[in-house]
Amino acid sequence: MNLLNSPWFTSPRAVVTFALRAGLSVSLWSPAGIGYAQNLVPNWSFEDTAYCTTANNPILVAPPWFSANYATPDIYNMDDSPCGVYMDTTESIGLICYQAPFHGNRFAGAYLRKNLSELKDYMEVGLTQSLQAGHAYRVAMEISLPDCSQQAVSTIGTFFSVDTVFDPTVPIPGALPVVPQALFYEPGYYIDEDDWMHVEDTIVAAGGERFMVIGSFTDNAGTEVLPVTGNFGYDHAYYYFDAIVVEELGEVQSSSQDPTVWSRPGSLTVRWDRVPNVDRLIIWDLHCRRVLDARVLDQGSQVTIDTHILASGTYVVEVVGGGWRGTAKWTKVD
Repeated sequence: MNLLNSPWFTSPRAVVTFALRAGLSVSLWSPAGIGYAQNLVPNWSFEDTAYCTTANNPILVAPPWFSANYATPDIYNMDDSPCGVYMDTTESIGLICYQAPFHGNRFAGAYLRKNLSELKDYMEVGLTQSLQAGHAYRVAMEISLPDCSQQAVSTIGTFFSVDTVFDPTVPIPGALPVVPQALFYEPGYYIDEDDWMHVEDTIVAAGGERFMVIGSFTDNAGTEVLPVTGNFGYDHAYYYFDAIVVEELGEVQSSSQDPTVWSRPGSLTVRWDRVPNVDRLIIWDLHCRRVLDARVLDQGSQVTIDTHILASGTYVVEVVGGGWRGTAKWTKVD
């Protein structure tokens, strides 16, 4: 089934995580603890070498991973074998784009933005079990910007679906027309060209999601990029990926105690007496886009942030602290 042609995308399920964030305060309960949760991603570090032969699409050498379109995400390995691109420090890719794996012997690579082209790479995999409706899941991975890339992005997404996703567009498949439930956003851009960067988010499942797609879900005009210094003239945003994790945190439970929000010109104040300290504050617009994501340190249960960069309009404010999440609607009028 080609999910892109399915009426499923017109239903509210496609943005269920945002809808739940907009309508609930939730607590996350994990009976086993995050450290002991089961990772639902098979071949989570691309180590499986069961299919080490030349393939039409390079990611197929890391089963059961595959591409969500006719673009060709890559697999890299630290030895000279058919299992991927050899990361040799003396020649070819390894000479100008070297990176050691975060875990094991292999990792993946994908274009998140190509200069002068709308082509997008997407890495897709079937989970070991379907997500349960109303349960929260931690989505995490390690990413790295190669030394040779001269563009950095601020946002990477992960989309979960009941069926496989495949865009048959040729020769240049662009952004998938779906809304990712998990978003990794860094206002300062993902620019580390030496070490791996850890990213993670939490989603709430609609139920039955079995496939996960990783990539950039906006076209070039909608993708925030930052020019960075590379050691080679490679004017694209290409990233490495390793250690992909999807873990169940527990069932989402509603709460009647929502945060209180009020604003003055250029600022927003949030108070949530339920928690001793607010750890994180996220603002979403009504198109399900994360427009502000602030980590908060030692400010207590009341936090004030600068909102000059936001346009007037209605938003959803999401607050995280003490293992709880709460939401409130806010309208900026200045």
